[in-house]
Amino acid sequence: MPIPLIITSVFAAVLQNCLTNRVCKKNLDTNSKINLFNIFVYVACTLLFGAMLIGGKLSLFTVIFGSFYGIIAALGQFYKVHALQIGPMNITLLITTSSMIIPTMSGVFFGEKFSIAKLCAVFVLLFFIYLSLQKDVNATFNKKWVFYCAFAFLSIGADGVIQKVHQKSEYKPEITGFLFVAFAFAVIFNIILNKGINTKEKLPRSTILFALICGGCTFAMNYINLQLVGMLPSQLFFPLINGSAIVLSSVMSAVLFKERLSKRQMVGLIGGILSLIGICIVP
Repeated sequence: MPIPLIITSVFAAVLQNCLTNRVCKKNLDTNSKINLFNIFVYVACTLLFGAMLIGGKLSLFTVIFGSFYGIIAALGQFYKVHALQIGPMNITLLITTSSMIIPTMSGVFFGEKFSIAKLCAVFVLLFFIYLSLQKDVNATFNKKWVFYCAFAFLSIGADGVIQKVHQKSEYKPEITGFLFVAFAFAVIFNIILNKGINTKEKLPRSTILFALICGGCTFAMNYINLQLVGMLPSQLFFPLINGSAIVLSSVMSAVLFKERLSKRQMVGLIGGILSLIGICIVP
């Protein structure tokens, strides 16, 4: 198992989550600011992958799947943010995290061995993630929230499948080109989206700096994860990467931002860590 790559990917995800959490609470109080923040994140990724792509190959297959990946990723983020704005945080994050089930199950279509034990461990992990997420007692359910959650679930899950398709094809080495196209399309999508909101708002320099750092984290995560998705079986990769990131992010939020954890959350975090270990060791 490529342990160094997994550790680096999870570290980048946790750092990005912590920085985004800090910025969202202090500076991103409107849809326009959120979109501007995402644009800076995606621009940083596009420039980094563009620099790596110089002199490299870029097939039509990679362009097509990269564009699909970028647009669907941007849609998934769009629906997730709006679901968080109007609905309960714990259930929203559980639903979006549960989207890992889609690419996890897709492995059987790529000739991977199906493990009932691993699948059961994934559902146990999701249960403990639910316990670890803080409840939003003031939030209510409505039809829009259900709509946003459903589309976020499908979009995020579909992106995992697209990653798998590309890395199981003969164009597998074109990782840089795939991600350059993906983030270029994500930038275009968010620019178009922002035109319909409020283009007069601006971000402070400190927030732009955080966005660029998050862009570096996103760059590292995507570059490493696209390699890992071709190395590891789906039933191991998606739960391990997604589960580790959300569990460790919860731990870091308590350490760095002094967010107190309830007994329920402590049980969820400990159970989540044990579930991740189980996913790694069960056959």
